[in-house]
Amino acid sequence: MCEDGIVLCADNQITWPQYHKYYECKLYTHGTSQWGMLNTFAGDPNLAKSFNEKFDDAMTEVAPPYTGAKIQAVIETVLSFLSVLDNKPEDLSMLCGIVTIDGEMRLAKTSGRVVSPVVTYDYVGVGDSSALRYLGQLISGVQHYRLYRADQAFMLATYLVLKAKTHVDGCGGDTDAMILRPNCHVELRSGDTDRTEQKILRIESKIRVVAQCFFDKRISEDNFDKASAELVRVLKEEHLEIVRRIWA
Repeated sequence: MCEDGIVLCADNQITWPQYHKYYECKLYTHGTSQWGMLNTFAGDPNLAKSFNEKFDDAMTEVAPPYTGAKIQAVIETVLSFLSVLDNKPEDLSMLCGIVTIDGEMRLAKTSGRVVSPVVTYDYVGVGDSSALRYLGQLISGVQHYRLYRADQAFMLATYLVLKAKTHVDGCGGDTDAMILRPNCHVELRSGDTDRTEQKILRIESKIRVVAQCFFDKRISEDNFDKASAELVRVLKEEHLEIVRRIWA
């Protein structure tokens, strides 16, 4: 959830336990000029597709004016309907970004038939990942309780998905990202994720060198200074590009 939109980011690996894996986008868009929803999922991909089809059908019965509460109620109704059909909605978890033309924005997380609000950010599909929990708190704690802008959150989301693909079984492939704006417009950012990952890996490689030098008493003070200076140089270089891109 950002001050100027909602960012969702996901890997594209679909894994069937003990069977096979393939790759497809896990982000779905819905809406009109009056409202919009962007959602991603973890769990049964066929159940996710069934939800998205039924959600679109159900929204045609909703009369304006559109509100976040109305749209969230439709999400809950469709999940309950899937339960009646014995489709096991507990096999599906989702993050749903919702906006209306009036400027309302909300982010919700589903688990089974339960829909709960998300204040800042959350993730589905990796269980209680210690890596993501630690990294999320580490990099989101510097915002002093102010929401990020969407372009900032896009880079952080790309980083968290990269770590999930690195450390969590069942995650992999390319990374897709979209931004749902308050005017109900959806921006596709998947083309930027690979470049962002490469920049992150470049910074990580410099941090790794400094960390190795820090704990190695054989490294001279001069060599440690050189490694530290190289890290600072790369950080400043990447930071300058980020500032120019976001605030230009």
